Amino acid sequence: MNLDFIKNLPPYQKMLALGLVVILIVAMFFWFFYLPKNNQIVGLQNDIAKLQGEISINRAKVEKLDQLKRENAELEAQLAQKKEQLPPEAEVASLLKQVSDLGLRVGLDFKLWKPQPKKENSSGLYSEIPVDVEIGGGYHTIATFFDSVSKLPRIVNITNIKMGNTHVERGRLTIQTAFVATAFAAAEPKPPEAQKPEPRKGKAPVARGKPAAGAGAQKE
Repeated sequence: MNLDFIKNLPPYQKMLALGLVVILIVAMFFWFFYLPKNNQIVGLQNDIAKLQGEISINRAKVEKLDQLKRENAELEAQLAQKKEQLPPEAEVASLLKQVSDLGLRVGLDFKLWKPQPKKENSSGLYSEIPVDVEIGGGYHTIATFFDSVSKLPRIVNITNIKMGNTHVERGRLTIQTAFVATAFAAAEPKPPEAQKPEPRKGKAPVARGKPAAGAGAQKE
């Protein structure tokens, strides 16, 4: 390429030509290199922002999941505690024996211990097992017994307390006291009911058998 003609150009034309070349180079760089790379960078920035948003959402979900796990563990602990207070029915007899043992331990004299029929609560969650009790003992002894029963890990209610006249028995002041001790048992899960087979749709089967005697007989 002969560039001698450029040497012969006036200085201002040389400057103009040089400026055009620079502009062309800058335009080519902008069009072929800067724009594609810039679009790629913008795309990457958008992808990064999107991923950061998803990470933030997932992090919030994880934190919420951890919170839900903690709350669930607390609820399970509360449920276990409630179940401990409401034993299965098979363990109620041993619970009531604990009550009578407490009375004997503090020196009470049991006059009556009469279990009553079980009563299902209307909620269906538990049943009540009441026992009619009559005891003899001093005021302090009876109060100690009632306090010990209230501190049992499983619930036993003492209701309908009736105190009679005091009298001296075996050299000590004794008062006859009647009350109802009620233990509570968790309701047992009911077995699932067996599904009855659905009747077949269609015509009833026609009964088949031997013809009646004389049926089809020819007349003589």
